[in-house]
Amino acid sequence: MATNLNSMTTEELRAQAKQNSADWHTAGSSAEKDALHAQNVEINRIIDSRTGSTSTYDAPSGKWSSSGGSTAQQAGPNPTRELVAEYQNVYVPQSSFYEQAYNDLRASYNAQQSAYQQMLEQQQAAQAAAVQQAVNTLESQKSSTDAQYSDLFRQLYINKMRNRKNLNQQLAAVGVTGGAAESTRLGYDTAYEDALRQGEQGRISAIGSLDQAIADARLTGDIESANAAADAAKEQMSAYADALKFLINRQDSIDARQEAYAREDAQRAVAYAQQQAALERQNELARQEAEQAAAKPTLTVAQVNAAIKAGILTDAVLAAYEYYYGEAYKQ
Repeated sequence: MATNLNSMTTEELRAQAKQNSADWHTAGSSAEKDALHAQNVEINRIIDSRTGSTSTYDAPSGKWSSSGGSTAQQAGPNPTRELVAEYQNVYVPQSSFYEQAYNDLRASYNAQQSAYQQMLEQQQAAQAAAVQQAVNTLESQKSSTDAQYSDLFRQLYINKMRNRKNLNQQLAAVGVTGGAAESTRLGYDTAYEDALRQGEQGRISAIGSLDQAIADARLTGDIESANAAADAAKEQMSAYADALKFLINRQDSIDARQEAYAREDAQRAVAYAQQQAALERQNELARQEAEQAAAKPTLTVAQVNAAIKAGILTDAVLAAYEYYYGEAYKQ
């Protein structure tokens, strides 16, 4: 029965006390019964110290009863469990910390890139629409100009034919015929050709100017789109710089926390070692007390002598004899 009771949990102590009560009824001697009862006294004392309860023994009925106390304390002191729980509440695993920092940075940078890309696409779409509107206007002017010159050419031709008819009548009226009449007609035809040539040159110049304006409009749109893309790239670089700065600051924070955790780890290791040493000393003292209590006979010297004289040589009597006289009993 040399058991270290202090190393047992409260539930284990209760189970041991229950078993001792059962063994008491079947014990072969009074000494065994006394030893079982003595251990139950010690068990209830330990339980009372842990739970704050008060245990009492009713001799007539042979039953124990308990009152008061807190069930929250029945598990007994556990410095290791309490220290680990406190440490887990304060400590933040570094892997999770790094992972969260990286996820925050990646989400922020991806969101900014998506926003800039959307902004660029909207700007380019708006610029393309504006360029197309300008091109459509110029194309309309081009068609109108071409139609106007076509009308002018038709009018020149009509005037030419009208003037030739009138010229023939006028020359006939004044009697101009032959070479003089042909020279006059040739002068009219030359004037028509000059007007026609000048008109065509004007048409080509006007249409060319409109084509150049269309090309310029498209080129301007391309330049503005390129500028918008450059601005967006600049914004993205700025966002990247901000994200990089954030990461550096986060890393500084992580390093500071790691240093603090290292100091706390050292302090907690010292505290844990001290608590473990104190607990081991406490258990050792309890073990020694239990061994001493278990080693001391429950029988007195007189009872031992009386038992031997009566021929009752049980294990308890022989052990008590050896304890008191320092040597084994010899018949």
